[in-house]
Amino acid sequence: MRAPYISRVKIKNYRNFKEVDVNLSDKQVIIGENNVGKTNFIRAIQLILDPQFSDEDRYLDETDFHDGLVSPMENGEEIEVIIEIKSFTHIKNILCQISGATISADSETLRITYRYYPIKDDEGKIVDYDYIIFKGENEAERFGPSDRRYLNLKVIKPIRDVDSEMKNFKKSPLNSLLEQYDIDKKDLELIAAKLNDQSDEVLSFDEIRDLETRINNRFTKLINVDASSNINLKTNEVNPNRILNTLKLVLGARSVSETSLGLTNILYISLVILSIEDNTVPSLLKKVRLEELRVNDTYEILEKCYSLMASGNYRLIDDLDEKLFEELYMFLESGDTSSKGVTILAIEEPEAHLHPSLQRIVYKDLFSRSSYSVLMTTHSTHITSVAPIESIVHLFKKNNETNVCSTANLGLTPDEYADLSRYIDAKRGEIYFGKGIILVEGIAEEYLIPEFSNKINFPLDYNGIIVCNINSTNFNPYIKFLNALNIPFVVVTDGDFYEVIDGERKFHKMYDKGSSNPYGILGLEIIRDTLIEIGIIISEELPIGLKNQMKFFRDKGYYMGVYTLEVEIMKSAKNQQAKDIICNCFDQLTSGGSKQKENFKNELNSGDYWACLRKIESSNNGIGKGRFAQRFTSLCTDQHIPIYIRKAIEYISSKVNERTNE
Repeated sequence: MRAPYISRVKIKNYRNFKEVDVNLSDKQVIIGENNVGKTNFIRAIQLILDPQFSDEDRYLDETDFHDGLVSPMENGEEIEVIIEIKSFTHIKNILCQISGATISADSETLRITYRYYPIKDDEGKIVDYDYIIFKGENEAERFGPSDRRYLNLKVIKPIRDVDSEMKNFKKSPLNSLLEQYDIDKKDLELIAAKLNDQSDEVLSFDEIRDLETRINNRFTKLINVDASSNINLKTNEVNPNRILNTLKLVLGARSVSETSLGLTNILYISLVILSIEDNTVPSLLKKVRLEELRVNDTYEILEKCYSLMASGNYRLIDDLDEKLFEELYMFLESGDTSSKGVTILAIEEPEAHLHPSLQRIVYKDLFSRSSYSVLMTTHSTHITSVAPIESIVHLFKKNNETNVCSTANLGLTPDEYADLSRYIDAKRGEIYFGKGIILVEGIAEEYLIPEFSNKINFPLDYNGIIVCNINSTNFNPYIKFLNALNIPFVVVTDGDFYEVIDGERKFHKMYDKGSSNPYGILGLEIIRDTLIEIGIIISEELPIGLKNQMKFFRDKGYYMGVYTLEVEIMKSAKNQQAKDIICNCFDQLTSGGSKQKENFKNELNSGDYWACLRKIESSNNGIGKGRFAQRFTSLCTDQHIPIYIRKAIEYISSKVNERTNE
């Protein structure tokens, strides 16, 4: 059953955030550059929900106000953080404890507000600052420590001393798990007595008695003591109240402290996850507890869901039918008088110390195989490559403040979702981390555009721009996605000029001013239809004439040639040196003889570019467009760059520079 989750966050004047209002899903991956505010986004939520925060932590100072504010505390500025919670109505404890947090506009939404505000004297002078946390829309309904027992946040920091926390019984998640079991104290006392008796047997060893004598002899030589002060060796007495503290985790034959940091971190995260999971349906029921519950079990749901163990207790049957599990949940929840609450998990950079494959495993477990809510910050493309499309929260700087966009309400069709998901899986999630994106339709552009950028002194990697090859002309879901995350992008696609002859489109032709046949540019039509479908433009906006329309789209960041990329490159090679480089590339790759090489050169020099392209694409030559482009990257010069690609690179560079300098 879906756990309560933070559905909306509003932040005003806090640290990186001047004014933020973002919708969230139940599982979110928070991404962005270093120092953009990912940790501060989590910390803003901690001000409300983290039970580990003291009152002192919730009192802020001037450095906590947004940098854009001048003397904020002197001028009476306020910091405000608002969170809204959904999917809580099936949890009785939250309904009882925090019902006052529901808002008038939506009874299925809880709202909790943190406000840090100035205190003024009778003359209106600011004398101090205080904070208030309240439920719903009524400041009198305070949200405090007792409420955090039922709704709280657990944060796992990126730099953590796992070994130390595991050894500290109070901090260890193992302790939290043990507390969930009602272990009989009489059983613990019996075990403690047996352990004390067995451990005392070591005192009968002659070696131990001899050591005791030697210690006493040395001690009495240093100081004269009476018999009552003799030194005696004793084993540790086992206290039944602390016997569970002696439990420790062992991986294989080694203690946790002796294993790799990666495995230790995974184990730690696993224990935290177990400790916060909804335990309404326990995996183990004591016999006494089951008998108590059975009194009200009219439909014998317990008999269907639990099996008897040799000890007389009962274990939950594996792989219960979903409908049966929901019935069991509702039955047990209705009779549950415990004070357990719901914990939302926040993990900062879980990739620390983990191999890429383990990063993906940890992520999939947190997001795909769990019911609780998760907020995760990451720099790992290995994690984002397997993240659901609708789970991304993108933080970026603009106008000296951090903006936040999310894909929670992206609204893709199932086909668009599948298309985009497959692409991001293959690309390891790089699309999320670019300062700017160049969307291209094929492998040739993916190889050549980075090198073309180098030739005009704008290296893409240095400027944080990524070329994303979508292997099609279906740009629709990618445009929606990048717009939702507010990531600057440019689209580069082939023009694919055609003439209409006898009612059919004929491609692989060069434009002829003397031709009377109707003609068109397919790439332009695809972009036009895509933007109209998305709603970015309306058909009435389009100017008349292909040339004017191409300029219209280029001004909006959509660049297409007239022909295919390879033909545009050949057409751009104006001098013989540039043409010879193309011929040289073909000669290096072709399996054909000297005659074919000569024909290629003659066709290129005469402008028969489509004949040249057919030779490149021919299976008999063993080249192909991708292989040709890959080799050509090491040979090309700025004389080969088509004008539309040059302009596209300049466009995205200007967009990235605008954002960087804002």
